[in-house]
Amino acid sequence: MDMDRRKLIALSLAGGAALACAPRPVWARARQSGKNDSPEMKAAVAGGVGYFSNRCDDQMILCRQLERAIASGDLQAAQKAYIDSRPPYEEIETLAYAFEDTDQDIDARPYAFDAGETDKDFRGFHKIEVLLFGYEDVEAALPYAKRLTRSVAQLKTQLGELDRFDAEGQFGGMYALTNEVAAKKVSSEEEAWSNQTLLIFKHNWIGAYSQFRPFAALVARQDQQKADAVTSAFEAASETLKPHFKPGVIAATPYTEVSMAERRKMADASNRMRDAIAEASVVIGADSGIS
Repeated sequence: MDMDRRKLIALSLAGGAALACAPRPVWARARQSGKNDSPEMKAAVAGGVGYFSNRCDDQMILCRQLERAIASGDLQAAQKAYIDSRPPYEEIETLAYAFEDTDQDIDARPYAFDAGETDKDFRGFHKIEVLLFGYEDVEAALPYAKRLTRSVAQLKTQLGELDRFDAEGQFGGMYALTNEVAAKKVSSEEEAWSNQTLLIFKHNWIGAYSQFRPFAALVARQDQQKADAVTSAFEAASETLKPHFKPGVIAATPYTEVSMAERRKMADASNRMRDAIAEASVVIGADSGIS
C-alpha cells in the first residue's frame, strides 16, 4: 500500500485524528521474519503466501491480456480487460505490508501523489482506470499497462521470499483490508471511474479469508467457535454481494446503482469479518497491534 493509505489504516485501527502524524501499526512495521512463529504457524503462513503466488500467475496472464486489448485500440475491449484483470491483486493486497513499494507501483490511488492524477509518478491499475474510463484514451494507457506487467513480475519474485511474511503480519493484513472496506472503500474511492467498487469488496474478502484458512485448524484446536466465526462472517459478507453478480461475469452491478441501505449492510458485514479475524488472532497469539 502507498504511505497515505497506510496512514489511513493506522488511523482506522487507532482511532486517531491527525493524519499527518499517524504512526504505522505494529504489524506494518519491519517484520521479524516470523522468528517467534511455531513450525505450524510458519506452515500456515507459507500456505497463504503460496495461494497468492498462484494468484499472481493468474494476474500476469490477465495483465498481458490487458496489454493486448489496449494495444488493439478497441476501447470497449480494453475497458472489459481492465475489469477482468482486477480480481487477483485485490486478493493479494491482503499482504501488502510485505511489499509496500511494489504495492504502490501496482495499486496506488491518486491521493498518494502530490499532484494527484497528473503526477508523473502516478501509475498502476488506477492510472489505467483513469485513462480508459475517465478519458477514454486507449493509446495513453499502453505504456502504463506494460509497466504494470513488469511490476507484477516483481511481485511474483517477492512472493517467493518467505522471510518477508509472518503470522502477525498475515492477521494484520487480514484485519486492515476488511477494516478498509468499511472505513474507506464503501465511499467508492476505490473504483471511482470504472464503477466496479463491488468487485473490489468481493475480492478483498476472498483474499482476507484465503489467508485465514491455513490458520483455521490452529484456531479451531483452541477455540472452534472463534474459527467458525470467521467463516460465518466471510459467508455473510459474500451473501450481501450475491444480487450484484451474474454467473460467469467478472463485473458487478455498477456501484452507483447500489442503494445506501445495501452499502450499509456491506460495511457492517466487513466490520464483523474484521472483528472475527481479530478475535481469532488472539486465540493463537498472532494479534500484535490489531486487538
